[in-house]
Amino acid sequence: MKKAALFSLVILAVTFIDSLNLTPEYLFSPYVKHILFMCLIYSAVTLSLNFVTGSIGQVSLGHAAFFGLGGYVSALLTQNAGWSFGVAFLAAGIVAALVGLPLGAPALRIRGPFLVVVTYGCGEVFKYIAINLDITGGPAGLPGLVSPSVLGLNFSDMGSTGKEAFIVCALLLAIFIAFFMSRMENSRIGHAFSAVREDEIAAGAMGINPAYYKLLAFVFSAFFAGLAGSLFVHYLSFVSPDALGSNESITMLTMVVVGGVRSIPGSFLGAFLLTLLPEALRYLKDIFGLSYDPWLVLFGFLLMVMMRIRPQGILGAETIFRRGLELGRGKQYVATNRKTH
Repeated sequence: MKKAALFSLVILAVTFIDSLNLTPEYLFSPYVKHILFMCLIYSAVTLSLNFVTGSIGQVSLGHAAFFGLGGYVSALLTQNAGWSFGVAFLAAGIVAALVGLPLGAPALRIRGPFLVVVTYGCGEVFKYIAINLDITGGPAGLPGLVSPSVLGLNFSDMGSTGKEAFIVCALLLAIFIAFFMSRMENSRIGHAFSAVREDEIAAGAMGINPAYYKLLAFVFSAFFAGLAGSLFVHYLSFVSPDALGSNESITMLTMVVVGGVRSIPGSFLGAFLLTLLPEALRYLKDIFGLSYDPWLVLFGFLLMVMMRIRPQGILGAETIFRRGLELGRGKQYVATNRKTH
């Protein structure tokens, strides 16, 4: 809890320190604040994906479909129907959750690589539906989305760069999802998730309905991804079919894997790491005049290294658990030997 409060204070200090600066120079440029927003919004999406990959043990490669769907729903409701951002924001999450019900149905009968293929296919179907519909703007998408406002105050008019309100909303969304996950972990539903993840047959024998809890995990995951998608497209003032593509899904899943499956701090770490690294390597490309993006090479290398040395992720829950077990076994072994000798 203290670490979460400290993390939030650092983010807020970086966000608003320019408001105290009396000189026209930025202490943290609009570019830095843009990267900070991207880190936080991807943290929220990574946490939402951990509901499926971490809690229930199902690997989904179509998570961007919920993210992009939330963005399209929010864009259409605010732009065409004239709804306020707050109502459209909630509607984006609800519609994504309702769509998650039929998409989660294949997870009831299949798992492993077959589920990856099915979820990948679902994401691609959403993308090509968006490309071929007039209401979604076709391949060009929907530009010129309205900036959200609260009590008559426009987000773009708040703060020194117009990004501060978006950063605060992304931070609140990520913290809310993290708090929800932490409370869920020790609840009856969280224990049922763990039982289904560890042994589906044994969980069924204990009276737990695996199909129900798998669908529930998909619905939670889709709801939070839809909320993040809504905030993301209004920040960019633009939504396109690329938000629904498989590249986005692969990036989100990689953040979960690198940061740590079933780990809330790991979700933040993975999102920040895989958002900051490409930006840092882009400078190296300009400095050394490279004809290719070094991140495209290191991305695959990073995945191979992670799978070889830490498949559970940097802050994966299994690592801590195993370390605790090993430490406990070691102490027990030492105590037993002392008694024997």
